[in-house]
Amino acid sequence: MNKFVFSSIAAFMSFNVFALATPDAPHIYIQGNASITTIPDNVKLTVAIVEIDKDLIAAKNKADNTMAKAMKLAKSKGVEEKGIYASNISIQRETEYNRETGKQNFVGYRVTRNLSLTLTDTKQYPVLLQQLVNSGINEINQTQFVSSRYEELQKQAQKLAIKDARAAAKEFANDYGVELKGLYTASNSPLDTGVQPYMRAEKMVMADAAPSNYVPDAYNGGEITITASSYAVYYIEN
Repeated sequence: MNKFVFSSIAAFMSFNVFALATPDAPHIYIQGNASITTIPDNVKLTVAIVEIDKDLIAAKNKADNTMAKAMKLAKSKGVEEKGIYASNISIQRETEYNRETGKQNFVGYRVTRNLSLTLTDTKQYPVLLQQLVNSGINEINQTQFVSSRYEELQKQAQKLAIKDARAAAKEFANDYGVELKGLYTASNSPLDTGVQPYMRAEKMVMADAAPSNYVPDAYNGGEITITASSYAVYYIEN
């Protein structure tokens, strides 16, 4: 479930010396905020196979075979071709310090291959992870639960922040008995006004539908919060 949270900050100023950010006339400085909390519907997983062997060819073959099995498993769990990235091979000479001799002993060649996957069916995540380990994957480097709608939700949050800033300006002007006379400037970044803003106490919460492929209780990936802010200066008249 996506949750929309709005809060607003407003500051009243008149005849401010910061001419670039504010006009030399009575005005109010507003900050509108919005946050969207959504349930992740994708999993980004980075794993690796590390083989160490004094025979370089043997180590490489083991790593390649494990990688091939891991990629086949990923596809069987619904990971698309575009969601699979297998890195090039990395080879390093592995040594171990011998305290008795004071020398570095050759252990073998360390062969590493990394695999990045984007899983669009979160309920398959725990099964795929276990099967990857069973197939020979011996490093789990990163797991990230993400939303496939992030860019869309970010744009929504920005629009809501602008809407919230406009509503805050009207509320603030009404509370202080002044009249809005037009917009002076607006930005998605803070303005150089040199003052601390005033925050409204009220907050509004709205709910949106969960992603279509969300499966309750399949795996707890937490929530993602997407935030946006909008800043504006309005002319006012007493």
